[in-house]
Amino acid sequence: MEQESNGKELYELKRKQKKGFKTQEQRKDMRNGAPKNIGLYLLYTFISIGIIGGLWWFISTRPKLPPTSMQGHIEESPNAHIADTPISDAIQRHMLEHADGKGEPSIIIQYNCEKYICEPNLVEKLIALAKEYPDNVYLAPNNYDGKIILTKEGGLEILNQFDEQKIKDFIRR
Repeated sequence: MEQESNGKELYELKRKQKKGFKTQEQRKDMRNGAPKNIGLYLLYTFISIGIIGGLWWFISTRPKLPPTSMQGHIEESPNAHIADTPISDAIQRHMLEHADGKGEPSIIIQYNCEKYICEPNLVEKLIALAKEYPDNVYLAPNNYDGKIILTKEGGLEILNQFDEQKIKDFIRR
């Protein structure tokens, strides 16, 4: 009986030694492979950082412009044809569909005199021009990337200075 237990103990001892030997070999393999893995992880990290940085740059450098399609609009119209506060994108999308919730599509003239230097009477000139088209032309300030931006469904034009003829041509198109 003693030999049987010695046989079992001997078997267990050999098994543990063999397992320990495998573990030592595995540790050795891991140490030898570690520099390769670290290099690979660093490569993946740099690639990921490059992709994220590229996306951030692309998004941050794109100009902010008003909508030119009706997608995502709400059934709401602005308070006035000549506004002194910005009109939300969702309302602008609805205006591209039709002026005042009925009639023909709107043309929206927007100006940004906060980011751009505007001549002293620019707003007055734009108001006078918008009043010539009381049915479907709207005027409002905004914070888009352009001094004067004209929009209608599927169309956008950016002007660096007041040009009455260009604005009228855009309205008639």
